[in-house]
Amino acid sequence: MRTAKKDNVYNRFSKDNIPALKVSDNETFMVETQLNGGTWLNSIDDLWDPSKSRGPNLCTVIEIEGAMPGDTLAVEIIDVKPGKLGYTGFAGWRNKLSQLIYPNDWDVVTKTVRITDEYVDWSDELKLPLKPMIGTIATAPENGEQSTQYAYENGGNMDVQEVTNGTTIYLPINVEGALLHVGDCHAIMGDGEIPHGGAIECQALLTLRVRLIKGYKAHKWIRMENDEYIMTIANNIRIKDSFAEGVHELIDWMVDDYGFTPQEAYLLLGQVLEARCTMLHGDDEPFSPYVCKIRKEYLKAQKDPIWKKDSQ
Repeated sequence: MRTAKKDNVYNRFSKDNIPALKVSDNETFMVETQLNGGTWLNSIDDLWDPSKSRGPNLCTVIEIEGAMPGDTLAVEIIDVKPGKLGYTGFAGWRNKLSQLIYPNDWDVVTKTVRITDEYVDWSDELKLPLKPMIGTIATAPENGEQSTQYAYENGGNMDVQEVTNGTTIYLPINVEGALLHVGDCHAIMGDGEIPHGGAIECQALLTLRVRLIKGYKAHKWIRMENDEYIMTIANNIRIKDSFAEGVHELIDWMVDDYGFTPQEAYLLLGQVLEARCTMLHGDDEPFSPYVCKIRKEYLKAQKDPIWKKDSQ
């Protein structure tokens, strides 16, 4: 199996970034991701401070052969394997949201941890369950550059815990080759990722499979699914707008592929919708990712969505 190395990583989403690997449609491959802050973490005794960070959200880039604007890229996440060390931390004096949560005069608050195959060793007494995830995943924008610190209609720094083993995420293709950017992996993260220290940041080795969906109806926001759920992610400035547009996208998906009318979908989601803001930022930040989802057991129509039948 071929591997995209982390020798060259980027903190901007761009069609000009040089891919570490070019893969084919339906190919399974591996991706090395760099630690969010760069290469400084080499020992359990190494501690983070803001001066060490090289970022934000360093990404490895993969080109997909045959990908063209207007297509959809399906990325199946087969495995997220964290490295052996991770860290969490923030600087209280420059973190506006931390001042709202717990007013403080703290300087740097940080912790370095060991990561095993099952746990994050928070302390000798406390072991946290390993819940690996990809924090940042996106395709390149059509024009210009986007900071990997934020999230957009083509993906980005969404920090959604469901972007993990067993999930397929559907991303828009805006440029030839798609240029999939992945990075910012976590061993575990709590809801809201109390910025900017709410996750165990780590390097990771990913196993992915990509598939091109030709001519599938374009959608505005990110769609993804696993065995249990279909899910959407909206990345807007205001939390209310992210929630509303994430639910709208979920209704559209239920209508497009599962035979619902908008009215039926809306009413049903009033009973069974699951949704939350995955990463909360201050008022001056340009995005608030929101994930919205419904269990597949509630979807009444086709055994398989229409686009799956058409693309087989």
